[in-house]
Amino acid sequence: DLTLHIRTVVKERTPNIPRVIYVAGGYYRQSLDVLEGYNIDDKTWHKLDSLTVPRSGLGGAFLKGTFYAVGGRNNAPGNSYDSDWVDKYNPIKDQWRPCSPMSVPRNRVGVAVMDGLLYAVGGSEGYDPDLDRWTTIKPMHFKRLAVGVAVVNRLLYAIGGYDGIQRHNSAECYHPENNAWAMIAPMHTQRSGAGVAAINQFIYVVGGYDGSKQLNTVERYDTEKDVWEFVASMKIARSALSVTVLDCKIYAMGGYNGQDFLSNVEIYDPLRDVWEDGEPLTSGRSGHTSAVCYQPPCTQKCRILSQINSSSGSSSSTTTIK
Repeated sequence: DLTLHIRTVVKERTPNIPRVIYVAGGYYRQSLDVLEGYNIDDKTWHKLDSLTVPRSGLGGAFLKGTFYAVGGRNNAPGNSYDSDWVDKYNPIKDQWRPCSPMSVPRNRVGVAVMDGLLYAVGGSEGYDPDLDRWTTIKPMHFKRLAVGVAVVNRLLYAIGGYDGIQRHNSAECYHPENNAWAMIAPMHTQRSGAGVAAINQFIYVVGGYDGSKQLNTVERYDTEKDVWEFVASMKIARSALSVTVLDCKIYAMGGYNGQDFLSNVEIYDPLRDVWEDGEPLTSGRSGHTSAVCYQPPCTQKCRILSQINSSSGSSSSTTTIK
């Protein structure tokens, strides 16, 4: 009977576990040890086990079911220092444990996961969680503090940042097979302290600081065409924010607008090219990190949108990014 061989449509099964956005550390008058989780299903922020050491300017990522908090700076009255500290958080036990530290302290570090390894960028190292060991990789072409990082198709991208003299619009790509960095097309705008996230073949660079003001503009990089274009701007200009991706949408959280530390959350839908308000953080902060515990692969076909010219955002007083 031929009907027995007709292809049927079976609804894809997804793990029945909470999808949680974790936000760790940050700065508000001093470095914070806070860890919070946002449950996308009940739309509520929950306070979790605190970091072992208060830190801002740290990087974070999930690897093999564990949340890693990497580097940063402890800004406290009378005791401020850059950190080589690395902690890992077990979501099931709600508990932090220390890992092997990096070879050098790193503040405003970019962190990403590729091929089962954790990469810390701004000076570059790779961490093997099975061996609990860091290995130095080839340095980038430029020094980059407050750099944004993303991974697409097993390539690691480092975008923007600050070298101590100027902000960069340049970007480069790391090829793990030959341990080499290659320059790619530059952004339209120089910026540091931007949020960076990837969806399908695209890398989004959100907000940041251009040396004179915080930005609300967003640029998108097509990794297949080596081309940048502007997409819809955020409602609020900000730097030192964190971004992450959930359900093919970008969550831009917190940051600094030149006057205030923000709790605002904005959510970007690339299919409609619009930003909408999300549930705010429990308190304002900048220099925090974020990552998603469970994120199934993006199966939506995010269609290419035409270039949309964006303004550079509301002006604000010049300030040093916290």
